[in-house]
Amino acid sequence: MAGKPNIRSIRFPDELAELIDRQVGNSFTEKFENLIAQCVWELPQKEVELEQLEKKLRQLNQELYQRQEILNRLKSVTFDLCTKVYALGEAVDKEIKNWML
Repeated sequence: MAGKPNIRSIRFPDELAELIDRQVGNSFTEKFENLIAQCVWELPQKEVELEQLEKKLRQLNQELYQRQEILNRLKSVTFDLCTKVYALGEAVDKEIKNWML
């Protein structure tokens, strides 16, 4: 143990022991060290990536909202046009009948 002079005894719940045991490593100590190293060195980068993904998600949600607004306006215009086309058709039919008399 020349390279690891710190000897500590700690207690932790079974859930944490299972988490440590799922880590990469040949021994419990190596797995524990890998978990700590991962948290210290990889977690900050993952937090930055998470923030970037959350920002992108907010942008996509805003874009989706804008597209939904456009779709709603197009639906309204389409409904108005369909109503007017139907009324125009009725007027044309009426005039055709008047011409036939």
